[in-house]
Amino acid sequence: MSVTRTSAAPVRTAPRAEALQFDGSRPASGTTNTNAAQPTNPPLRGSPSQRNRSTYDNVINQFAVGNNGRYTPRDSSGDGIRDTFCNIFVWDVTRAMGAEIPHWVNNSGNSVGVGQGRELSANGTVDWLHQHGNRHGWKKVSAQEAQQLANQGHPAVAVWKNQGGIGHVAVVRPGEVTSQGPAIAQAGGKNFNKGHVKDSFGNAPVEYWVNSGGKVTGNPPTQPPPPTNNGPVTAPQVDLRRGAEGPEVKKLQDGLVKLGYMTREQVATGPGIFGPQTEAAVSKFQADKGVTPDSGIYGPKTRAALTKALAPAPQPPPAKPPPSTGKVEVPQVDLRRGAEGPEVKKLQDGLVKLGYMTREQVATGPGIFGPKTEAAVSKFQADKGISPASGLFGPQTRAAMEKALGGTTGPGPVQPGPVDGSKAAKLNAMLKGSGLAGKGEQILAMAKKYNVPVELGLAMFWKEAQWNTTGVAPGNNNPGNLRFAEWERELGGVPNGGFTKFPSLDKGIEAYFRLLGSSTYRQFVDTKDWAGLVNKYAPPSDGNDSALYARQITEWMAKYRTQLG
Repeated sequence: MSVTRTSAAPVRTAPRAEALQFDGSRPASGTTNTNAAQPTNPPLRGSPSQRNRSTYDNVINQFAVGNNGRYTPRDSSGDGIRDTFCNIFVWDVTRAMGAEIPHWVNNSGNSVGVGQGRELSANGTVDWLHQHGNRHGWKKVSAQEAQQLANQGHPAVAVWKNQGGIGHVAVVRPGEVTSQGPAIAQAGGKNFNKGHVKDSFGNAPVEYWVNSGGKVTGNPPTQPPPPTNNGPVTAPQVDLRRGAEGPEVKKLQDGLVKLGYMTREQVATGPGIFGPQTEAAVSKFQADKGVTPDSGIYGPKTRAALTKALAPAPQPPPAKPPPSTGKVEVPQVDLRRGAEGPEVKKLQDGLVKLGYMTREQVATGPGIFGPKTEAAVSKFQADKGISPASGLFGPQTRAAMEKALGGTTGPGPVQPGPVDGSKAAKLNAMLKGSGLAGKGEQILAMAKKYNVPVELGLAMFWKEAQWNTTGVAPGNNNPGNLRFAEWERELGGVPNGGFTKFPSLDKGIEAYFRLLGSSTYRQFVDTKDWAGLVNKYAPPSDGNDSALYARQITEWMAKYRTQLG
């Protein structure tokens, strides 16, 4: 959702562009100008005369959108509005691909220089595609077509015009269509280089546009190769290292996929090419198997370990896992793909005990909620009749898992139950005349349910909206001024501009305590690290005075504790 100022300039195609390689971890030189009104000067350019998957993938990766300060949300114009840069990233990538979706345009919809026309917001970008896209080579396609053409190296975008607020645009990158939609890279409220449409757009009515007029050359397969783990997968019998290419590298990648060290999507970005992802997977395999050094070079010791790991099991696994004598705790916070920490590890342990994951799968990312954990949660949900089987770990899935594990639970949220009447009376006296008047019982109940100090919730409510009296918070029943996130729909939340509108103030209060009790902030709450919590919640990189914020929160919490006794 973007409102930022930028401009366009002619693109010159660099020779031998495909020779440059980027993995998306660090932005390339010439791509980090934080003055979004100025164009970038990336080292890698794509040419319509030479479209191929590798070049398009690397053009996107060079911007390292997840780690590039150019796209960090901030108040860029000094007007008090926190800008995000989804349209700027789309502009940068399409411009580098020689198929520019402009940011500054004249009355005819043609790209012009900085300040020489009008700016296009995210919504304006969607309008431009409808009004002028066809004559600039852009056409509207289906989700499947967008992914297929992106896999051939054609620039593609996913867009949504928000009639009631700020829209959103993202780049469709090479990958595969999953239950979460086509693969994308994006800037916005959250910036990531590799994800999928629903990770950001949720259930919004997304459109897909592709500039497919270029000539495909040296194109890898348009779809990821079919899984090979139904047949025998063998270890390559030659030494391999980064830079190698050919069928032996592909054999190595197939083995790493079967063992869970690579995904099909990763292999599809360079099948048969020993690049940084293959090297990292070999290194992780070596570390897990005790092969030293874990250099990522495939040699005799690694070959022996891979051969052993790929050998057929002496007997099939039992249909049901044997009963375990140890207790497994069910996480008491909501979790989804991208979460990390001990609560994710609890979830994985539960899925292993119930037979939905193997220890080997967990070992590739213990405590990291990745695609394997998501798939396991989804399978568990389908088996238990939970709809949709989205892979999101929420209240219904938690209850089903607790039942499946025999009611074993761990510390975390509890049922609210009755609250301390005298404390509620004191709290209602404090809140009298504010936008939270009469909500003492609800605040105490939610603090208890999500194991969050009541004074922390009060301090954050004051910081965000002076106890629901200022800004858009009162009209949205959103005393914490939460930006919309998809999980909030479970509490009745819907997007209202960039913020969430809740059906009642009780739901808005619960949403904020649930956020503070989630895996994102749990460690800070448990250790009373308020400075750490604030640095994650309102980081200095977003232009916040985080030290002042933390000092205020700490002082207010002490005052509220005294008042509540």
